[in-house]
Amino acid sequence: MNFMIWVAAGGAIGWAGFHFYDLNRNRGLIASALICAVGGFMVGNSIAPMLTAATTEPVIGFSPFALVVAVATATAVLFLTSELSRRFDI
Repeated sequence: MNFMIWVAAGGAIGWAGFHFYDLNRNRGLIASALICAVGGFMVGNSIAPMLTAATTEPVIGFSPFALVVAVATATAVLFLTSELSRRFDI
């Protein structure tokens, strides 16, 4: 269940960045949402478990900390790819 939330949160961050902040405008809405969804999923799946202590939550349970980490990473990936695109015309 967590991975679907990470992907949805990353996609929402990509959509918001595209529409409200004009980030990744030259790539398009779908590419922006996919970049952020992949970033949120990868870090939510790999980094968030390393940062948390041993939890008593079940594996399929919801982890708010992992969601926060996924959203923060998706935002960072959005800004990073936007800057790379602007500076190097990638």
